[in-house]
Amino acid sequence: MFVLASGLSGYIVILDLVEQKESQDERLSHITREILHEINLPLSTIDANASMLKKTISDIKNQKRLSRIGAATIRLRRLYEELSYSIRKEILPIEKEIFDVAQVITERVALLQELGRNSFEVSTEITMIEVDKIGLEQVLDNILENAMKFSDLDKDITVSLSDSILDIRDSGAGMDETQILRIYERYYQYDGSIGGEGIGMALVKRYCDKADIGIKITSKIGEGTLVALNFQRVVD
Repeated sequence: MFVLASGLSGYIVILDLVEQKESQDERLSHITREILHEINLPLSTIDANASMLKKTISDIKNQKRLSRIGAATIRLRRLYEELSYSIRKEILPIEKEIFDVAQVITERVALLQELGRNSFEVSTEITMIEVDKIGLEQVLDNILENAMKFSDLDKDITVSLSDSILDIRDSGAGMDETQILRIYERYYQYDGSIGGEGIGMALVKRYCDKADIGIKITSKIGEGTLVALNFQRVVD
């Protein structure tokens, strides 16, 4: 009887803890949605008004200012999406989606080209894969932005997708073997003169390992860097 009573008491305590946890998760999810909604509203307002002003203002100096506002808005939008994704990932499991990765690549490149930096040479073929789509978008953004960041403005970024292999190549400063070995370390920056938190490639590697996407980086000083993503294990 004592053992039965103890077991019953333990079950009640565990059930109560589970209910408390579910209640806390629900409240956190509600608060998160409210906060993200409040952040999204002013972002959309800035974006819409900047676009309208750009159509009516012909002065070159003010056009450049509006372009900088537009670029900053794109950056804030991406940070908003990353925050939203990270929070939702902690609360609920992220479901995989089946989609054409070529289309996603085209969309991410088009978005980054609005920043007015490097041009892209893009060649893709339809490739249906099944992974966490939002996470992959962040991975692509990180790799593409790095390619832009470490390349001169007049250098093109080459993006090609063939036989389920995505190659992203830049003509930047490149890295030596030691830098390549350390590139996935959190907070490591192989060029301290360029801004950034140094966590991008660590997040890229973590996502690829979890999603079963192969990743390989080859680079040479003075010749640029090639990042290759292998989707063969996630092709639908």
